[in-house]
Amino acid sequence: MTSIKTVTAIAFATILTTLGVGTHTVNAAESTASLQAQLQEAQNSVAKLNEQASAKAVAIQDAQANIKDATAKINTYNVKITKAQAEVNKRTANMKAQLRSLQKEAGNSVTGNVYFDFILNAKNLNDVVSRSFTVGKLNEANQQALEDVQTAAKDLADVKQAAVDNKAKLVANEAKLEKDQDALKTLSVQASAKQAELQKKINDNQAAVKKLQGDIAKANAEAKAKAQAATTTKTTAKTTNTIQAATKPAAVAQTTTTSGASGSLAGAIGTALAQIGVPYVWGGSTPAGFDCSGLTSYAAASVGISLPRTAAAQSTLGHSVSLSALQPGDLLFWGGVGSAYHVALYIGGGKYVHAPTEGQTVTTQSMAYYSPSFARRL
Repeated sequence: MTSIKTVTAIAFATILTTLGVGTHTVNAAESTASLQAQLQEAQNSVAKLNEQASAKAVAIQDAQANIKDATAKINTYNVKITKAQAEVNKRTANMKAQLRSLQKEAGNSVTGNVYFDFILNAKNLNDVVSRSFTVGKLNEANQQALEDVQTAAKDLADVKQAAVDNKAKLVANEAKLEKDQDALKTLSVQASAKQAELQKKINDNQAAVKKLQGDIAKANAEAKAKAQAATTTKTTAKTTNTIQAATKPAAVAQTTTTSGASGSLAGAIGTALAQIGVPYVWGGSTPAGFDCSGLTSYAAASVGISLPRTAAAQSTLGHSVSLSALQPGDLLFWGGVGSAYHVALYIGGGKYVHAPTEGQTVTTQSMAYYSPSFARRL
């Protein structure tokens, strides 16, 4: 003879089938899990692109500093060249004046050559030798002085040209970096749009799951009412509990953290949280705008700790910490050690503060929403 328990179970299954909640709930759960995986992948993609764009921004800042330095050197060379050219002009004018004077004096000389007259007017042989030596030295000195100044001017011009060529290379490199950064920004915007689309699908899917769970609860109540009419209260309660246990969605595991102890950057949490609302800026490291590593390095500086300017470099510092044993002040990373593409500062309670992506602002986030790959403690 078929038991009341069996009849009730069959009746409940029939109700679920009629409502269409059994298979759909499983499918919805599977779909949500798939979407969550896609969302995680999209978030990683956005973070990687942002890290690359930030690295380009830092490189552009360095290039601009180098261009400024090259420009200053060129200006310095211009001043020196102007002075050297003025000296060349002055010495050339002096030599021309001397030549004109000699030509004028030659017309009044006995021999027609002032140098020759100068030597002939010597008092004795020693005086002749002395005057000849003096004339030669004067000519040699004038010529050498002019050549020295001209050589110096040419050397300066060569150095200036080298500086101009170097500046041209720096400007071309800056243009390439900016072009690369623009391309990365475009990709980041596209990836962010995909991320938002996936998040919407997840939200819609979760709403559908919630509705189905409500249908299940209603089916439970109807099954319980039917069972109560066919068996004793004790049997009915036992049957209902069995059905509820079979249909109740599995609880989501929660990550717990131990409070009390703190990481070395715990004192920087207040500074980081004070930046909430500051816009995301590629390569930014000031309250005018931050990228992910710019925020952590800025916060760390407030407690006297100097951090490198990229997430990849920061991920090599300190020692590894299990994600199940985090302390406020630990650094969270996405990617691998030495190749991380996103960084955040853990603030406790399963949350962290970070600069997410272009178009967003510094904010706090739950690890359940976007879980890091690993953590480091300084």
